[in-house]
Amino acid sequence: QTTGMSQISVEREGDGALTVVQTDPRPHRLAVGLYAFEGDRLMQRGSVDVDIAAERTPVPALSGESSVDLVLPNDGDRTYAKVRLDARSTDAAARGLSTIDDALARAVIWAALWDATRDGELPVARYLEIVAQHAPREGNAALLADALAHAQFAIGHYAAAAERDRLAAEWLETAWTALWAAPAGSDAQLAWARAVGAAASRTDRRAGELTAILSGGAEAPSGLALDPELRWDWLAALSATGHVDLAAADAELARDGSSQGRTAYRAVLAARPDAAVRADAWHAAWDDESLTNDHLDATIAGVRAGGRRDLVEEFDADYFARIRPAWSARSIEIARRLVISLFPASDTLDPVDAWLDANADAPGALRRLVIEQRDGLARDLRVRAAQPSL
Repeated sequence: QTTGMSQISVEREGDGALTVVQTDPRPHRLAVGLYAFEGDRLMQRGSVDVDIAAERTPVPALSGESSVDLVLPNDGDRTYAKVRLDARSTDAAARGLSTIDDALARAVIWAALWDATRDGELPVARYLEIVAQHAPREGNAALLADALAHAQFAIGHYAAAAERDRLAAEWLETAWTALWAAPAGSDAQLAWARAVGAAASRTDRRAGELTAILSGGAEAPSGLALDPELRWDWLAALSATGHVDLAAADAELARDGSSQGRTAYRAVLAARPDAAVRADAWHAAWDDESLTNDHLDATIAGVRAGGRRDLVEEFDADYFARIRPAWSARSIEIARRLVISLFPASDTLDPVDAWLDANADAPGALRRLVIEQRDGLARDLRVRAAQPSL
């Protein structure tokens, strides 16, 4: 018996022969896809079915295929495994991912690139370059949504601190350009509009344009429906960078006084980049027991808006002092949201390790949540440390 997920890769031999390599060996039946450039397009040259069980499985039938640009393990996504591309295949994907006709093959490649990024093997900057080049041409709505979410996550969690602001600004420009280029009224246009909102919470490079569009002083991209949800998303981003005051938030609430609007209004106010505002939101999240689940989520979103650790890091010790009492006093659902969503994104594991050591007798469910958050932070720190120095 084995635990975890196998990682499957393919090693190229000098004569063109291939060897399938897997970690945590177990039986898999999969296809190895062979792709080569024809002009600027990656075209499938062939595919070979392979049964593997050992750590290494030679594939001699592929001898002589040295001209293949991209070797895709698990082409067709027929087995449950993590795929790792070799360096030459990664280069080919970076050049031609969006030119592959088969959406399932693209899905495997997108997933492989993301896994390599979150494992610290593909630099965040390069991953973002690939997304910037190929996401605007990705025709599958689900794959596009994943790529946009992963890009934003990579900036916030995996980018080195010294590079984060630059990458955030470049990503906003990518999203902004793609928004205006997307077909009018398309799913892609809406996806890019939401990506703009997420990206604009970290940089104010397009604050003037977003403000003008929301106020009616400038035209939105043709076909884009500025519905209440999108308006609130953009307003929250503007708030996080200091471009929304109480009057502007009140005006938006007058436009949309629905329950969703009142919830979004709370997030917009809490997102203002003022230490006193964030402190009030922090204390409200823990102490105001009248907050509904949605209002709590909105308050927490404001606390964390824009990744502004400088405004909330003073509460790291308070978090660890509060989680055990909150677990005892609040409902499981509320306590769970507080423990997960307000976990400090600090630069060290020392505080969480100290809490775990001092609270060995804490309820098992609480300890599991804290350990899960610790694991996520450990990955963040490990991947950041693996980023190349520029």
